[in-house]
Amino acid sequence: MNLTCVKCTSVLDKSHISGIEVDLCPACGGLWLDAGEVERLGQSPRPAVEDLRRALTGGQQAGISETQTACPACPGALSQATLGQITIEYCNRCHGVFLDKGELDAALAAVKGSTVDQVIALAGSVAR
Repeated sequence: MNLTCVKCTSVLDKSHISGIEVDLCPACGGLWLDAGEVERLGQSPRPAVEDLRRALTGGQQAGISETQTACPACPGALSQATLGQITIEYCNRCHGVFLDKGELDAALAAVKGSTVDQVIALAGSVAR
């Protein structure tokens, strides 16, 4: 199944980083991660994360401010949530996460030793 970007509706490219299938936007540099993939990336060896950073070569940050409300991976809807220092798009149903270009490091730092669900629950910041 081809997923589309939450920000610019481009078809996402699948890539494998340290055994984790990630979906990269070639247009805006966004990144879709299925449930648990942020945490797995955080535990991956540094070279694997560097490979992912290099793969995130999409053009400019999303200039389109219109966010889809539908999750690209399931019939659920996306909500904005605070994950550490960033605001992400998060699916309450499948627990997937969309990161804009440049948000990977902040997301990995936010979940160090925790899960995305735990961090979001502590922040109390899932808005529908």
